[in-house]
Amino acid sequence: MEIRTFSYSDSFANSYLLIDGDEGVLFDPGYNENHVLETAVKAIGIKLLGIFVTHGHFDHFFGLKEWDKETMPPVFFPKDDVDALGDPNKNVSYFYYSDVETVELTPYQVEDGDEIKLGRFLIKVIATPYHTIGSVCYLIEEANALISGDSLFCGGLGRSDLPSGDARMMASSLDKLSKLPPNTVVYPGHGPKTTIKNEFSRR
Repeated sequence: MEIRTFSYSDSFANSYLLIDGDEGVLFDPGYNENHVLETAVKAIGIKLLGIFVTHGHFDHFFGLKEWDKETMPPVFFPKDDVDALGDPNKNVSYFYYSDVETVELTPYQVEDGDEIKLGRFLIKVIATPYHTIGSVCYLIEEANALISGDSLFCGGLGRSDLPSGDARMMASSLDKLSKLPPNTVVYPGHGPKTTIKNEFSRR
C-alpha cells in the first residue's frame, strides 16, 4: 500500500490518499477548489472507494462541497460531529470567514471500534474526543498508518478551546494512541508525518 499527501493551501488540512493497486480511499478532503483534489485522484487512475473525515471542522471536509455529486463515493463521518456539516459554529467556519460554510450531505456515521472494509482496505475507527467531541483517528494496520486528523501532530496536539472541544478528554484519548505499535506512522491533519514512538517518547 502507498500513501500520498496533498497539501494545496495552508488554510486547509492535509489530504491523504491510500492506494492499493487500482483502488484507493481518501482522508480529509478539505481543499478542492476547481476540483483540484478530484483531478489529482483521477490522474492517478484509481477507483476511489470511499472518503473518510476525521472530525467536523471545515478545513477537513469542505472539499466535499465542490465534489462532483455524480462521482462522489461513500463518505464516512464521525457520528458525534455530523451536525457540524450544517452548523457554521460547530465547523468553525464562522470564526474564519465572513461567509459561513456548510455542506449538504448525508454521510455514513462512524464511531469508536467500527471497522470498515472497502475493497482491499480495512479501516479501523479510534475515537479520540477532545479537539472536537466526535474526533476520530483511522488506523490502517496493513499500511502501518494512522490518519490522526487534529488529535496528534508532529511535536504537538490539537487545541481544545473551539466549539465541542474538551481538554478533560485529552488524556484518555491520547492514552489510546500511545498503546499503538511504536513504529506506526502518523499522518496528521497539519504538518509533517511522524511516528507513535516519536510523539510519545516526548511526553
